[in-house]
This record gives sequence, C-alpha cells and structure tokens, in this order.
Amino acid sequence: MTPTPKKPATPRRRLYARLAVVVPTLIVTACVALSVFSSHSGVPSAHAAGTALAPSERNRKVARLVGEVIERQHYRQTVLDDKMSSEVYDHYLQSLDNSRSYFLASDIAEFEPYRHKMGEIIRTGKLEPIFEIFARYQLRNRQAVAAMLANLANPPDFDIDETLSFDREKAPWLASQDAWDDLWRKRVKNDALSLMLAKKTWAEARDVLQKRYERVQKRIDQISND
Repeated sequence: MTPTPKKPATPRRRLYARLAVVVPTLIVTACVALSVFSSHSGVPSAHAAGTALAPSERNRKVARLVGEVIERQHYRQTVLDDKMSSEVYDHYLQSLDNSRSYFLASDIAEFEPYRHKMGEIIRTGKLEPIFEIFARYQLRNRQAVAAMLANLANPPDFDIDETLSFDREKAPWLASQDAWDDLWRKRVKNDALSLMLAKKTWAEARDVLQKRYERVQKRIDQISND
C-alpha cells in the first residue's frame, strides 16, 4: 500500500502542533499576559517612562488565534465561558502580583467587572482591559520603588518590635494606602537588616539598596507591549 503523502507543515500548522500540548488555561494566560512575559525578555522598549502601553494589532491577532486554537483546534476544545474567564482572570492577577504587595483592594474591586469577560476579550482581540490592569500594576511598581527610595532617607528603627510576612499569596489585598506604605517600609527595613547582618554599615547598605531599587525602576520602564 502506498502511504499517503503528508501535507507540508505550514507555520500555522506548526503553531497549532506546539500549542496542542499545552494546558488550555496556560495557553489563555500566555495570551492575556503578553505584557507580563515581556518584562523578562530583556528587550528595551522605546516608550517613555510613565507612558501607558496599548495593544498593537499583532497583539490582537495573537489573542484571536489563541482563542481559535483553544475552542476549535485543541483536543479538549475548551469553551471560553464564564468559568474559564474567571480562572484566567485569577491567573492573570496572580502572575502579576503573586505576593499581593502591589495592588490595593480598591484596584481589585475596580477590575472585578472584567472577571467574566476574559473569554470575549481573547476571542475578539480587544485587549484594552488587560492592558488597563497591567498599567495599574506598572504604576504601583513605580510607586513602590519611589517609596523604597524615600525610606532610605533615614536609617530604620530596629528597636521597634514588628514582623514582616514574606508569604502573602493567600493574604488579603492591601486594604488602604497606609497598609501599603507600611508594607513597603518594612520591606526596606528587612533589606537593610539583611545587609547589615552581613557586616555592612547603614551607609553601605543604603548605597547598595539605592542602586538595587534604581535597577528595578529601569526594568519597569523597559517593559513594552510585546
């Protein structure tokens, strides 16, 4: 019997083949978290610091293609319904702020109407809500760096009996600006304490931390919409 010749693998077919082995929820998250993954790429962006990012036509096409793959091409043919949308929404927030240290509870309340719209956002490529959430996260990042740098103005008071919880994945979102400020003050204090326990003076620790925080700021400003 003569074997049937295989059709040549087009770029689209190759993409489907690669995506077909990935769990649907992670595929969706890969689409809606385009801007998150770019922060690890090391690729500089031409946008000015503080300028809000916006989805490009290429981003929209990727979203629509991912939606098509999930609902029609993937072997599970997962429907982007309210349940899946809610899972994607939670996964996106977790990807951005797993330590629940940046977003305020008021931010999360503001984004809640998008919870059951993620499927529609992916399917249509109308990614503005995704970028809106990321813009707030980026703003909170900049504010955190500014707060940390400001806290370097004076040495921490190590005589105060207080604690800092590192595992905040299950913690409630920060309820107020005061709680947010206090968390970042404690983070600076902890960073300084770690360095001073390694035999550095406060002045030396402050210089190290200033450079560290400024590098964080630089990375924030290099993030692009891709």
